[in-house]
Amino acid sequence: MDLRWLEDLVALAEAGSITRAAALRNVTQPAFTRRIQQIEQWLGTPVIDRSVRPARVSAAVLRKIEDVRALSGEIRQLRRDVADGDAAQRRVAIAAQHSLSAGLLPRFIAHLQQRKPAPTIQLRSADRAECHTLLMTRQVSMLMIYETEGLPIAPDETLIERRVIGADHLCPVVSPQRRAALPGARHVPVIGYPPDVFFGNVFARRILPLLQARQPVEVLCETALVPAALALALEGAGIAWLPRSLCGPHLGSGALVELGPEHGSVEMQIVSARLTTPRPAHVDAVWAALGAFMAART
Repeated sequence: MDLRWLEDLVALAEAGSITRAAALRNVTQPAFTRRIQQIEQWLGTPVIDRSVRPARVSAAVLRKIEDVRALSGEIRQLRRDVADGDAAQRRVAIAAQHSLSAGLLPRFIAHLQQRKPAPTIQLRSADRAECHTLLMTRQVSMLMIYETEGLPIAPDETLIERRVIGADHLCPVVSPQRRAALPGARHVPVIGYPPDVFFGNVFARRILPLLQARQPVEVLCETALVPAALALALEGAGIAWLPRSLCGPHLGSGALVELGPEHGSVEMQIVSARLTTPRPAHVDAVWAALGAFMAART
């Protein structure tokens, strides 16, 4: 197996045709076709469905393309680690909810760069449930997530050391243009979250009943990603419920307006967690630095 083959498969899936994939890989179409044939010989199965015109990537490859993409990244990381053993010894993997990955954690990582030698942070942005899975399967050293009353990350989990490192609010925000149109509107225009994600669960339990008691609610758009909800709110798509730590700069600039308590807001705890098993000293140092950084913000 050649690492280029994995990258070829990803390019093929993204481009949809051999011609476009060859251009993406900066090789001639005949050369790319020969590499695809080598991949097919190694796999023992076609990766191109030639029963249709034009030929396209097989359904089997498309089903596994995310695994191929992940494997390609892991192999590249392994090569970097072997080439720079010292950097690998300083690497700390952190899983965080998307909203924290887009807000607080980049500030912490920038703060860490003042240390010499600075640790290398591998940031894994995921939903809350996946963050827990990444920690329990030891793919990351620690996690950073939100908790609210009734929604702890791991109740009675003896393998996890958990600590509250900060507080945040899930608050209703809207663009000034959309805010001006709210009086007299027949429905509350909502940017929602799917019910199977953390913020969707919080919204359904703590906010939606309050809204529906006052006025009919219309979900204009739904997304599982809080940064996407922020972008939609900035474009005037509706009211979004966002962590204040993420939308604060936009509130300060006037690009967003926070609505009153009648629209509902939820207090949240910012929690870090790690396994209770022994850890390398550089991981403990980052754990301590995260706590100190968050304490300095209060």
